[in-house]
Amino acid sequence: MERVFGKDRGSMGSFFRMLQKARLPYLWILAYIAITALLTNVGISVTEYTAELFAGNVNFGTVVLPFLAFTLLSQLISSVSKIMSNLCVARIDRNIRKMIWSKTVRLPLRYYEKNKPKEMISRITTDITAISQLIMQVFVAILTSAYTLVITLGKIGSYDQKLMIALIAVLPLNLVIAFVMGKMKFGVLDLVNQKNAELTQTIAEKTNNLLLVKSYGKEEKELQTGQEKMKGFYKSSILNAWLGFATPMYALVGAMQFIVIVMVGRSFYSSGALTLTQWIAYYGFAVNIVNQLSAYCVYWTTFKGSQGATRRVAQIMEEMEEDIENGEHVEHLCGDIELREVDFSYEDKLLFDKLNLKIPAGRVTALIGPSGSGKTTLLNLVERMYPVSGGKILFGGEDTARYSLKSFRSEISYVTQESTLFAGTIRDNILFGIKREVTDEELEKACTDAEIMDFIREQPEGFQTDVGEQGDKLSGGQKQRIAFARALLKQSDYLFMDEATAAMDIRGKDQVWKSVKRHMEGKTVLMVAHDRQTVQKADYIIVMHNGRIICQGEPEEVYAENTYYRELIGSEGQGR
Repeated sequence: MERVFGKDRGSMGSFFRMLQKARLPYLWILAYIAITALLTNVGISVTEYTAELFAGNVNFGTVVLPFLAFTLLSQLISSVSKIMSNLCVARIDRNIRKMIWSKTVRLPLRYYEKNKPKEMISRITTDITAISQLIMQVFVAILTSAYTLVITLGKIGSYDQKLMIALIAVLPLNLVIAFVMGKMKFGVLDLVNQKNAELTQTIAEKTNNLLLVKSYGKEEKELQTGQEKMKGFYKSSILNAWLGFATPMYALVGAMQFIVIVMVGRSFYSSGALTLTQWIAYYGFAVNIVNQLSAYCVYWTTFKGSQGATRRVAQIMEEMEEDIENGEHVEHLCGDIELREVDFSYEDKLLFDKLNLKIPAGRVTALIGPSGSGKTTLLNLVERMYPVSGGKILFGGEDTARYSLKSFRSEISYVTQESTLFAGTIRDNILFGIKREVTDEELEKACTDAEIMDFIREQPEGFQTDVGEQGDKLSGGQKQRIAFARALLKQSDYLFMDEATAAMDIRGKDQVWKSVKRHMEGKTVLMVAHDRQTVQKADYIIVMHNGRIICQGEPEEVYAENTYYRELIGSEGQGR
């Protein structure tokens, strides 16, 4: 109940700032408003001619024919208005989705470490739909309804000013109910959307990792977890369904208003202030006004119900994104990699404190150390995936902070242990991120060097073979080889590798390393490794522990000084 009646957490300020960036289809919205205004004026004429007919005036030329013409025109304009409304909603959804997606891909990695990425599926689908409904069914609808109210009240005032004032006095009876129901609607729909996001995240995560679930016999547990999420979503949906009792409450208030309106109008008619035709027209206009006021109650509940969705989407837009274009364009990186007095924290945990390190250019450097030492984090800091809290990172003596992220990262090839692939073909994944034309000969040579070409030739569709979602049709080693082929095609002078051959067999590692040595001769390779075979490929060793550098230098020097390296490499590795 606290969630339902709790304090509104929507921030309309951030919502309107978001709309300023969304490039809404203003011309289409203005066209819709103009058509709706025209519909209002035609509706006034229809009501007046209807009153004439009910009063007994059936003159064909002056009443019947205009009534038929205005009724037909009203229906045509109403159809056009509905089409325009749907077009506006579709364009709003499209533009906001494009804006949120653009924001999403520019958010720093830190954001995804603090939030569940799969829950953003709901933000880009369900929540954005709520925003378009809010714009068209609340904000725009308020404008068009206000115009209708003014025009209709003006028409009633043309009959008798006192009648218009009396009608206005009895209208606000259902505003209190609307306020209470709106408060409830906000809390309930916010809860529904949150439970939907949690369900989406759970299903997406577990279906992408069914191999792990099945290999550990956790089908029943994950079945229960999914059912619990579904149960939570079901309960919130049921709670939302109970709000349907608001409809009879609105109907009761509307009936009370109807009775008062009839009594007011009849008193004016009995006193002779209104003619019969005006009395009938007044009744039609009054009913229309009550409907408009009831619509305002719906607008209010819709507004409150959508606040949770708008808040979540607006919060994404308030996040600081990476400005990948800001800074100097770097044409070519060269020289040693140096960290000077670098500080870095994961939330409240300090990982690097005044870290100083020089990674020699033109050599193969291995980062080794126990898990959690900060090796992968160091790679990510050097590639500027995270901003440092203090200190500098330099390439060839130049502070990398002066370079734009886009140009800087394009000078580095990075092969991760996961070797993430996208749904699509082998060719698409190898060429991902390659910003130049690649010939078939270059592509085949890179694949040969990465030891994946034989596998590709065995496939009936060759390079057009589908890899499946996240490359799940390929083995771990095959995915890593594709990632290596991509890195070789990038032709960078710096290659970062994070356990990049962990999924390969011994022969595969040797073959890939021969290719790396050949392609990266005289260039800089920085790798994280845990196995002896890979570490032996390095000609410079850095040993890390708890975010500190405890030893570095030539392999022979480190072997003599560091126990961890000796245990890793073994006595037979010293004579390599």
